[in-house]
Amino acid sequence: MEIRLENINKIFKGDKKKGVEDTIAVSNLNIKVNNGELAGLLGPSGCGKSTTLYMIAGLKEPSSGNIFFDKEDVTHLVPEKRGIGLVFQNYALYPHMSVYKNIAFPLTNLKVLTFKQSIKVKTLELLISLLDNDKYLEIKDLINSSTLDSKKINKDLALRNLINKYHISPSFAKTLFSLDYSSKENINDVIIKAKEDINKEKEKLSNKGFSIDNEYYLLDQDNKRIEEKRKLSKDEIDILVRDVAKLVQIEEQLDKKPKELSGGQQQRVAIARALVKKPRVLLLDEPLSNLDARLRIKTREEIRRIQKETGITTIFVTHDQEEAMSICDDIFVMNNGKLMQEGKPIEVYKDPKNLFVAKFLGTPPINVFKGEFKDNAIFVDNEKILDNVTLTNEYEDKSSLEVYVAIRPEGFIFEDNNETLGLSLKVNEISLSGKEQTLICSHNQRLSEQIKIVIDGDNPISIKEYRFKIKPNKIHLFDLKTEERIYFKDISK
Repeated sequence: MEIRLENINKIFKGDKKKGVEDTIAVSNLNIKVNNGELAGLLGPSGCGKSTTLYMIAGLKEPSSGNIFFDKEDVTHLVPEKRGIGLVFQNYALYPHMSVYKNIAFPLTNLKVLTFKQSIKVKTLELLISLLDNDKYLEIKDLINSSTLDSKKINKDLALRNLINKYHISPSFAKTLFSLDYSSKENINDVIIKAKEDINKEKEKLSNKGFSIDNEYYLLDQDNKRIEEKRKLSKDEIDILVRDVAKLVQIEEQLDKKPKELSGGQQQRVAIARALVKKPRVLLLDEPLSNLDARLRIKTREEIRRIQKETGITTIFVTHDQEEAMSICDDIFVMNNGKLMQEGKPIEVYKDPKNLFVAKFLGTPPINVFKGEFKDNAIFVDNEKILDNVTLTNEYEDKSSLEVYVAIRPEGFIFEDNNETLGLSLKVNEISLSGKEQTLICSHNQRLSEQIKIVIDGDNPISIKEYRFKIKPNKIHLFDLKTEERIYFKDISK
């Protein structure tokens, strides 16, 4: 399912009598999420990302613009007709219901448009396929091994094992459990009876003018399947619930209440509930914000796995740039209701189009200084940090220009007593972590809250001033007024 937002605006009306101005939450937003991809809406609090998600869900209506699911315009379609699954930040689970009932709840009153099937013939043929050619021995062994502390067979355990093993409904599992497996003759009698009942049922349907195709759907006299709109049966709901519980790996928690689960497990229940309706689109609103750091990493990996296995087009709202960059196919960076940049996470990180994106992406954040381009070189506080360069695009005729100089933390090279190109920084703190050390430094032209640089842990650093060389591909320049990117190129080659 491709999702497109075209010229979307959302304005929350103010109150002129009280002097409250209109609030522009989203401004002229154009986004395309490709079929089967996981896309991240990324930005700080109040940037419009959740409002955008709720417009896609149908919980808020755009002030103008259009929203498309493939070629269908869903701008004014109610949420229940959009085919979306929505997971909220606070999970919104029903505390008095079991996990099973929480997941099943969206299906209880759901009417589906489907085709009529002969469930009786389908069930009887499944029964024959599981019993014929001595396959019944496997079922017999499974039932006999379903014991707890005593040697006596535990019926509930046996039914659960049958359901999980053969992917069948509880009622069919009860049928298998009730059979007499003491001899092959008994099983053959069951098979013969099942075949007789199939023939009787087909004859009965034939007298009504129906036939059955290979998938047990009823066909009319023109050999066309017959549509029907109906509620799902208990058996159908059970299979869907157990399927999705297995997908999100909570099949052992179905009988528990939400309060008995960890935060990560509760989140999986919320995701399962969103997926059980087999939505066209999955929408996740800050789904990991209530989890601790370790669980957040594990759960985001699970979300990625589930999304890949289902192939559902998914939109993931987060303010955590590391979270979005680690699991998303594409990210859309927003600020003040506007789209600042979109693309593959690593491409956006390496090639920020403006200062906001450069500062927002990256851990530790990028270091920003007041600098200058002159004489084909880049300076910070009269120190030449890069030479033999020229500006490109609309700035190519500039011989000098004041700029923002932004340098990634990993862009510094330690060379003690370097007397050529470089930037002098006073090292104030040192933090060693594994192979790397993070230095917190100071500089009188810094515009960042802190200067943090990351270098090899083996470098002999102490608390004093050093001159660091700068990697050219880790330097970005930005216009002082517009904060848009200024590109430069090497002219020495």
